[in-house]
Amino acid sequence: MTSLTLLTLAVVVFGMVNTRGYGRALALGASTPVGAAAVLGGTVVLTFYAVSIGAAVGLVVRLLTRSRRQERIPDPAAPGVYLLVAFTGWAVLVTLLAPYLFTGLEVLGPLGARRLDPGVLSQSNLAQTIYLVLGVCVVAFLSRSRWAGPEIIGTAVGIPVLLSLWAYLGTLGLPFPIGFFDNAPNFAYIDTAAGGIDRFRGIFSEPSGLGGTCLVAIAYLWSRLSHVDGARRLGTLLVMVVAGYLGLISTSATFVVAGVAVLVIAGGVSIARLVLRRGPVTLLSFSLTWAAAVAALWYLPLLATLFNQVVDDKVVSDSFTVRSGADSYSFGLAWETLGVGVGIGSNRPSSFVATLLSTVGVVGTVLFVAVVATLVRRGYDFAEMRPVIWALVALLVTKAIAGPDLNDPNGLTWLCLGILAHHAVVARRTRGRVLGSLPTSPPGDGVLPAQADSRPVLAPPRQV
Repeated sequence: MTSLTLLTLAVVVFGMVNTRGYGRALALGASTPVGAAAVLGGTVVLTFYAVSIGAAVGLVVRLLTRSRRQERIPDPAAPGVYLLVAFTGWAVLVTLLAPYLFTGLEVLGPLGARRLDPGVLSQSNLAQTIYLVLGVCVVAFLSRSRWAGPEIIGTAVGIPVLLSLWAYLGTLGLPFPIGFFDNAPNFAYIDTAAGGIDRFRGIFSEPSGLGGTCLVAIAYLWSRLSHVDGARRLGTLLVMVVAGYLGLISTSATFVVAGVAVLVIAGGVSIARLVLRRGPVTLLSFSLTWAAAVAALWYLPLLATLFNQVVDDKVVSDSFTVRSGADSYSFGLAWETLGVGVGIGSNRPSSFVATLLSTVGVVGTVLFVAVVATLVRRGYDFAEMRPVIWALVALLVTKAIAGPDLNDPNGLTWLCLGILAHHAVVARRTRGRVLGSLPTSPPGDGVLPAQADSRPVLAPPRQV
């Protein structure tokens, strides 16, 4: 048992009795990114994946108990979910075969360099495979849940930000349970920089983890503002301000560089929507655009100076040399394996792209990108899904810079994909009901069913 074992069990029970489904329990499990629900031998079971076991069990029970009539109904989310299942199958296959195909190849394991040996699977291979299967079960479970709204992401990123604020206030004298929420023993906890300078990491293992989550929270909350009002809007603004402050005091280069990248992406999307006239220009969006333009005149030079300073300091640091070297070596592994990869859990670079190419190869990378693109494309036309999409974009940008894990410790990737898959299911069901209720043409009127307008008859999405 650990300090979070009983709390995790309480979250599982809460998810089972909650009238809005198990999604909120998954979000609570994600709120302690480096929290250990249990330690089995040398393997740490993180809280999110401990709670996700309940989702996996629920998915299996649902598959076993659904009626024959339901079995004949095709899964409306098949393109995204089936691609994810194909990705998982390929990843497991590569993990099993790579030691035989590339015997003796040296890889970067979590505990240092090691060589691939036929018939030998490391503890990391097994753990990452189990985590991947549980993550896919979460996506599939959420896609068919009664409810899986964007609020799940708000809980998953909002609570860690507030807990980190509590930890920060603890450094100022407020009582805080040190080591309670960040109790996983297999993480390297980094509180200082070169020269012994103190850095703030909140309840995460290192400042970059705090900075990355703060950026995801800001991206989600900013997009979420137009969907809430009253006290909820005020609370959203306050948490967003807290996330921005904590991201800055973490002195994380990831927060600054990824933040600039997300801003550029958001600006490009906004310009594209304006040029293509994708929806009306609301008073809120008009006001925010002008406010941002005026603020940019004052703050862009300061941001440019800060960005250059952060990048310059990072480039000359020892951590940058080590991490860039690990990424370069991992890209070399992808070349040496002819794009096949060495299997999940076998190699650990410092960025997500290098992880995908070196572990699951070109095929796995293409499948993963196809999953994300499919679900994002389906959800973007609906305003209520855009906060989730922007959270996913910020997360992937952060991972591309300094996030090597395919299976996030907080499971945010799987939560975002599961919510988008759920929305795809609901949209397809709604479209099917509306089309099924339309009057059919009488015989002899010259209109064949195939000639009828087959576009979904849905209420137009509210534009943001």
